[in-house]
Amino acid sequence: MSDPSERVARLFEFYVQNVWPVHRKLVKRRLSRRCRSCAASEKMLALDSAGVCVSCRSFVEAAPAQRRSERDAEALSQSLGRYQGAGTGLYDALVLFSGGKDSTYMIHRLRTEFPRLRMLAFTIHNGFMSPVAERNVQELIERLDIDHVFVRPRKAFHVKLFRYCITHLNADGGYGTVDFSDGEFMLDTARRLAAEKDIPLILCGYSRYQVQNGLRLDDFESPRERECSDRVETAGLPLKDIFAPDEVELWWHGARWPRGRVARLFFPLFAWDLEEEEVKKKVAEWGLLPKKAHSPIATNHKLIPLLGVTDVHQRGYSGFEIEFCRMIREGKADYRQWLFTFEFLEYTARTGLFVKSVVIDLLAQLGLRTEDVGIRFNE
Repeated sequence: MSDPSERVARLFEFYVQNVWPVHRKLVKRRLSRRCRSCAASEKMLALDSAGVCVSCRSFVEAAPAQRRSERDAEALSQSLGRYQGAGTGLYDALVLFSGGKDSTYMIHRLRTEFPRLRMLAFTIHNGFMSPVAERNVQELIERLDIDHVFVRPRKAFHVKLFRYCITHLNADGGYGTVDFSDGEFMLDTARRLAAEKDIPLILCGYSRYQVQNGLRLDDFESPRERECSDRVETAGLPLKDIFAPDEVELWWHGARWPRGRVARLFFPLFAWDLEEEEVKKKVAEWGLLPKKAHSPIATNHKLIPLLGVTDVHQRGYSGFEIEFCRMIREGKADYRQWLFTFEFLEYTARTGLFVKSVVIDLLAQLGLRTEDVGIRFNE
């Protein structure tokens, strides 16, 4: 384990699980209050006198939501069934594979339920890929028994993208700007690859939350008009403000392709709408990912500590908390685990414990300093 970012991720997780439950009692006054139901920070959502946030007060677990998930899952199954053997080339579907638990679960389930669906797994390296995720990809391709292509754009492209995004954060912080733009380029690269190889379907392992709150969609399929259009901005930032014309060409230009060559884009996990623990349980049960290999902290890209620390300094909480608080609210994630994770992130973002050297190094790789993003560690 020679990579500093991996060491920090492992140490962070160990501390959260084994030390923070005691340490937090000693520094409680330095921490923001959090919702007793979903762990949302008071900096993110207003809390009432009982310590419950406004979103939890208004949340109602309704039966129609479950019935809708069942309808979505059935519609997805019918659509995927029709795509088995439907491609005119070698493949029916291009499947995005990050090396994390969600995409691993998705591919295994697709292989099991749709054995005649000819899939090509696709991974993109953004220059800051987690070494854990990279090892997962290398080790799992054979176990999943699937063809695979690994795309690695020059690192300078992603450095330019991430540097601009982290210094022009939108209202959703690092999650909604840096992480979102990274995902958009991943999808655009998949769109172009599918068009070039005449693959009619793209499958992406985004959760229901990521589709609804990130992509602003409420269906397991992206609308055709979106897929057939040209990319002009990402995370609300015009591409022409970030890149030279030749670099803008690397993004998706759907209007240039015949509609018949533009793949449909599905999000199976939107339809399946699973609990986080169910996904973890299954990938372990299938012998694919042990616990230490499926942690989102360890498998997400190396910039995650920088994004979390920057968000805490600029707004008091991490943009990633929005997604996990909703999952907790809906019963799809563990309250205690993420409460301690959020609290310790807030603490370490202020003090620099474990993360200071990694954050400074990541900023240097982007050509930035702590003051450029509003970070000021308290020694």
